[in-house]
Amino acid sequence: MANPIQVSEVVRYVKRQLDDDPILQQIAVVGEISNFKRYASGHCYFTLKDETSRMKAVMFSRDARTLTFEPTDGMNVVVVARVTMYEATGDVQLYVELMRQDGVGLLFERYEARKRELEAKGWFDAERKRSLPAFPERIGIITSPKGAALHDIATTLRRRAPHVAITFAPVAVQGDLAAPQVASAIRWMNERTDCDVLIVGRGGGSIEELWAFNEDIVVEAIYNSTIPVISAVGHETDFTLADFVADLRAATPTAAAELATATIDAQRKDVERLTMQLQRSVTNQMTAVRDRLERAANSYGLKSPRFTLSQKRDRFAQAEIRLEQGVTKQLTFARHRLAQSQQRLDVRDLTRALRTNDERYRQFEGRLNRIRPLERPTERFAAQIGRLHAVSPLAVLSRGYTLTEQDGTYVKDVKQLHDGVVTIRFRDGHAVAEVKERHYGEETRRTDV
Repeated sequence: MANPIQVSEVVRYVKRQLDDDPILQQIAVVGEISNFKRYASGHCYFTLKDETSRMKAVMFSRDARTLTFEPTDGMNVVVVARVTMYEATGDVQLYVELMRQDGVGLLFERYEARKRELEAKGWFDAERKRSLPAFPERIGIITSPKGAALHDIATTLRRRAPHVAITFAPVAVQGDLAAPQVASAIRWMNERTDCDVLIVGRGGGSIEELWAFNEDIVVEAIYNSTIPVISAVGHETDFTLADFVADLRAATPTAAAELATATIDAQRKDVERLTMQLQRSVTNQMTAVRDRLERAANSYGLKSPRFTLSQKRDRFAQAEIRLEQGVTKQLTFARHRLAQSQQRLDVRDLTRALRTNDERYRQFEGRLNRIRPLERPTERFAAQIGRLHAVSPLAVLSRGYTLTEQDGTYVKDVKQLHDGVVTIRFRDGHAVAEVKERHYGEETRRTDV
């Protein structure tokens, strides 16, 4: 018998075996949720079970934030998780990274995601939807030849508008072939160009049975149709993406036929109403014209044209007099202004002004002659400044010479130097040096410092 080991050692060994198995590091598991709890931290704890087994599962907050639905007890889901052991309790658990609804829930999730996408693209906007023709001559029907939808639509059309022609395109309305056939029929109807409106639909059913009308190929065909489309898919509570993108949604196929046509009685009433409106409009216009003719016939001007012409002549003569008076007044004012200008420009006034200006000129010239001698001292002062600058120590330094200073006194010859520090000044600064040797002609005196 082997030596006994601790429980923790067994748990760690089993956990290590689970963690080393690559298959268990990422596995898809389908099951039903029970005992689901989401804590304030965002972590989700639940049990995933089927008919015979159950496993504990945890989905941490960082992964739970990716959920597009709220998990609930009894919901079938597919999770992507890794299998490992929780050492504190020795429980084998699923650590869930992704979760999606299984079956119908997955289809509904796809439906909602695609609906949000198309709505954001503006495919459902009311502004792009077209109005149905008031009096269609031909209606296209796209549905199954075996279902009750075709019978309901055709019966309603014969009862309400027997004069309307029908073009029928038989298609599958569920299964893998449904979506391609429906989309192809819509395009075919548009190529014919003789239909005024299209009815696309089928009877009610589950979301799986109606799914063809959520497929992209059908939705795009309806969106690109140049003929107005009525969607009649399912019952009143059933909604598909085809309902939202169509120009009009009908609760049932029968309702679609009623929306597409007006009854003969309704059309007759519309004609009668329009006829009465037209009669009233014509009567009102004739009455207005008759009143205008009567007023014109009874007017004094029409009865006495000579009097009217006489009034016009009087008005013209009065206007001619006012015009002549106005022109005369303007000419008189202009002559007066011209005489005033001539007086101001009298020659004598000009001669007097010239004399005054000549006297002012002679006065200015005399003042200028008194100022001119002052220019010579200014020139002599500038020359003196130039000579001073030439002998300036700063000018000497700019030519490469230096000044040596020791004990606050500038050194003129070697004999003034003694042991110690000197300051040598240059054009752009100074340097500090130490005296080590001094030369007096041929004699050399060394100083060790």
